[in-house]
Amino acid sequence: MNTEIRCASDEELSGIIAESASEEACTELFRRYSKRIYLWCYNYTHDEEEAVDLTQEIFIKIFRNIAKFSGLSMFSTWAYRVTSNHCLSELAKKREQWRRRLLSVDADGVPDPVDNQFDRELGLVGDLERILASAREFIPGDELEVFILHYRDGMTVNEITKILGCENITGARTLLQNARRKFKRLIEHEGFGNG
Repeated sequence: MNTEIRCASDEELSGIIAESASEEACTELFRRYSKRIYLWCYNYTHDEEEAVDLTQEIFIKIFRNIAKFSGLSMFSTWAYRVTSNHCLSELAKKREQWRRRLLSVDADGVPDPVDNQFDRELGLVGDLERILASAREFIPGDELEVFILHYRDGMTVNEITKILGCENITGARTLLQNARRKFKRLIEHEGFGNG
C-alpha cells in the first residue's frame, strides 16, 4: 500500500476518497474503522449478524456521502453520527413492523395487556426522540453528542474521550457536565414527563 495513504490522517483519507474515489484510500479507511463501526452497531443491536449487516450498509453510506463530511469535526465523530442515525432508523423500522404485527394479531378488538405495555414503551421511545430534538436547539453539538453517547448509548467517559478525540478525559467530562445541566433545565422548561 502507498505510504502516503497509510500515513494520512482520517480526515486526509476522506478528502482523497471524495476527490478520486481511491480504492487504496477506501481500503485503508475500512481497515481503520470496520471494527469500531461493528462495535457501535453491536451496541445498538446486541446481535452479531445484524451488526455485520449494518456495518456493511454504513460503509456504503459513508463512501457515498463522504463529500458531505465538512471537516468541522473529527472524521470519527462524523462516522459515529452516520452509524448512530442509520442504526436508530433501522431500529425504528423494526419497532413499526412489530407494532403492525401486534395490531394485526389483535383482530377481535379485545385490548391485550402485552400490546398496551408495548405501546407505552413505544411512547417512551418517541418521548426520548422528542426530547433530543428539542435539545438540539438548546445544547451545543459537542455537548449533546457526549450526552447521547453516555446516557442513550451507555458509553463510559473513557470511551467517549477516544471516540471524540478529546485530549484528555477532563474534556469529555466537562462537556458531559455542561450538557447534563442544560438538559435538566430543558426538561424543566419543556415540561417533559408531566403527562
